[in-house]
Amino acid sequence: MTGPGIRIRRAKMDDARALSDFAAAIFPLGCPPGANPQGLAHHIATKLTPECFRRLIEDSNATLFVAEKADQLCGCVLALRSSPHPQIEAMAPAELQKFYVAPEQHGQGVAGELMRQSLASLEQDRLDTVWLSVNCENSRAIAFYQKWDFHIVGTHELLVGADRQKDFLMRRDPPLVPPEKA
Repeated sequence: MTGPGIRIRRAKMDDARALSDFAAAIFPLGCPPGANPQGLAHHIATKLTPECFRRLIEDSNATLFVAEKADQLCGCVLALRSSPHPQIEAMAPAELQKFYVAPEQHGQGVAGELMRQSLASLEQDRLDTVWLSVNCENSRAIAFYQKWDFHIVGTHELLVGADRQKDFLMRRDPPLVPPEKA
């Protein structure tokens, strides 16, 4: 079930260019205000290209979900079925990455539907925990993840170009499919 006018589906190869453009516009918004513009540009040019998205769409370990409203891309999330991290103790950890929602869709149910679909997908694979990383200064995203029962378990550095950014590692334990959340 999805919210009013929100459609969640798996990404297709034809989505790669639109996902790249969308991610390039949204990624900087989750970074700290003082992020190095050259570092952001380098990250976008090397990690958020159409080819990168094509590889993710083809990856059997990954499911890339797309959110649309009125046939317009308004969000996405990448669910990786097997994604160990040294600070995440689990037998079968999954990871959420590239959780992007258009700013005009914040508070409109898009993020919740993406989270619901990605967790349901991972639950089917019987994974024992889900983790993600989020910039320590992104209080809106942190609050959203906490609402979905993710909790901070550590920190790590993310290189954005040559710019070192501090991220929180957040973890959610089973059951992965939550009771109804807004």
